[in-house]
Amino acid sequence: MSKTLSLVLVLLLVTIGHAQAEPLTDDMTKLNAQWDAAINDPNFDALMPMYAADASLMPPGAAPVSGPTAIRDFFAKRGTSVRNHKLELVEILQDYAYVTSRFRASLVKGEETTKLSGSTVKLYEHQSNGEWKVKSHIFVRE
Repeated sequence: MSKTLSLVLVLLLVTIGHAQAEPLTDDMTKLNAQWDAAINDPNFDALMPMYAADASLMPPGAAPVSGPTAIRDFFAKRGTSVRNHKLELVEILQDYAYVTSRFRASLVKGEETTKLSGSTVKLYEHQSNGEWKVKSHIFVRE
């Protein structure tokens, strides 16, 4: 009897975990798509509502910046040279949403196009109003 009960409990926990993961995966996939759209558009103001008030960005080879305005300004300074940016969802951890993604993009400077790829790490914080906002964002090129 105890083996049967244990099996039922394990199956129940797996089912609950899977059911909770799907909406979170959908939310993070949508946020990745919104982020890609803002960068590819380019509409750097569209990034601001995606970041928490105390969000930080830690880009490689540059000083960290804090807050949605500074983060928008960081990307705006880079201009429109990054195109075809596409985040691919890799992993999600619950409570805070810790999201790792791989990206591919094209860097266009004049007539030259260079293919880029790398990884990103974003920590999303679930807000009391139900929104997800970026708490921390790190990316590296490979």
